[in-house]
Amino acid sequence: MGKLSNRLAKFWEFGAGRMFLAAFFAHSVSISIGITQGYSAIWIPQLQALGEFDITMEQSSWLASLGAVTNPIGSILSGVLAEWLGRKRAIQISSIPFVIGWVLIGLGQNIYWLYAGRLITGIAGGMSTASYTYVGEIATPNTRGFLQALGPICASFGILFSYVAGYILYWKTVALLSSLFAIISLVTIQFMPDSPAHLVKINNGANMTSNSEAFEAYMFFSRNVATAEQELKKASTGDIIDKISQKPLKELYLSPETVKPFCLLIVLFLLQELSGIYSILFYAVEFFGETDLKINNYISSIFVGTIRFAMSIACAVLIQKAGRKTLCTFSSFGMALSVLILGLYIKYYEINPNEERILSLLPLFCIVFNVFFSMIGMLPIPWILVGEMFPLRVRPIMAGVVICIAQIFIFICVKIYNNMVDFLGFGGTIFTFFGASVLSMLFCKYVLPETKGQSLDEIEAYFRGTKKDVEHSSHSGLVNHAFTVSSENISVVTSR
Repeated sequence: MGKLSNRLAKFWEFGAGRMFLAAFFAHSVSISIGITQGYSAIWIPQLQALGEFDITMEQSSWLASLGAVTNPIGSILSGVLAEWLGRKRAIQISSIPFVIGWVLIGLGQNIYWLYAGRLITGIAGGMSTASYTYVGEIATPNTRGFLQALGPICASFGILFSYVAGYILYWKTVALLSSLFAIISLVTIQFMPDSPAHLVKINNGANMTSNSEAFEAYMFFSRNVATAEQELKKASTGDIIDKISQKPLKELYLSPETVKPFCLLIVLFLLQELSGIYSILFYAVEFFGETDLKINNYISSIFVGTIRFAMSIACAVLIQKAGRKTLCTFSSFGMALSVLILGLYIKYYEINPNEERILSLLPLFCIVFNVFFSMIGMLPIPWILVGEMFPLRVRPIMAGVVICIAQIFIFICVKIYNNMVDFLGFGGTIFTFFGASVLSMLFCKYVLPETKGQSLDEIEAYFRGTKKDVEHSSHSGLVNHAFTVSSENISVVTSR
């Protein structure tokens, strides 16, 4: 016990623990995002079962999709706030509309209160961009994947919380409890410093005296005066400022290092949404109803939510060992296989409705495996890549734009899910997910570059064309101008 306490103390004292805590507090806002995503799965069935507000099928689809329709507003707003006020303040501000939205839903007197609350929590959900930008800038290349994976872990916990709470509690109680998570996020991030990269950038490379706040941020994470001074000197007089001043803003936004990752991420997010990840998530209880399982739909959803949460933790471990590209390719293959089997099963009984169903648990296993494989790569990794692919000067704005477009994709896919089932049948909808998963596998295998273990500068150089292959870099140091320590320092921290 004494040895464990000693290791934990040193883990905190030498900076790694501080970096982890800052990343966790930043990503804790994703708990609220997860609750927002999973809430409609338990909310709509409760409203229908209790006959409250006499909601129609059209109204229920709006209640589900309104959680995503205002996400784009939040994404753009988050990028602007992160640029003007800093990453930390943008994260804090995103918690406020969560509180307002959940209170409106929890005290809702009619359908319009529910619409308003859903719209406002949707804005807050879109403001998650700042947390990925912040963590991408405080992390080292060796720890960035794991620390960014805390976002999907928190989101998965939020989804599981909404499923479990919705099974046990009244939907208004769940909404009011959900506001507490946003308040916790608002308070805890206050104790962390802002991104050192942002602090240096707003001083435009001023001397160390003017950059005292940035120096304190470097010190907080490195716990070493010499390292903090070295990194501040690099950031103040070196590559960051040079790169910032090299190009006019308009030219930088149209440069290869901005346009290439933008196009890659847009295609990746489109394939992610078309593969059915969020349709299954938003309509989990109804989705299980369509499969005609002979077990409680809420229990099925909780089971899948548990698998999702467990696999989000597994992904955080895997992403330290395997590359983003490899995980996304394998993830897409597994998703394609699982929905292919499910589609064939559903289609057979759509054609032969009078036959008695055998292997009645097969749809549940297919969905579980689909969630299992999605959490390995295709669900979390696109969000992780948003925080590491863009140049520093345009990172907050471009991350906001990409997530804005991704949220539009989510809204469309969630909104038209019922229409797809009506038009294509449940089996046809599943086969659409299969086709998108196959395309995703090919895209990740042959187009998506690898960024594991690469500094943000190296990734930028790859897209600029001054570095041939981001995947085969021989660089072993941790040159992240947002926060840099040597690999030797990392090994000392982790081994003590």
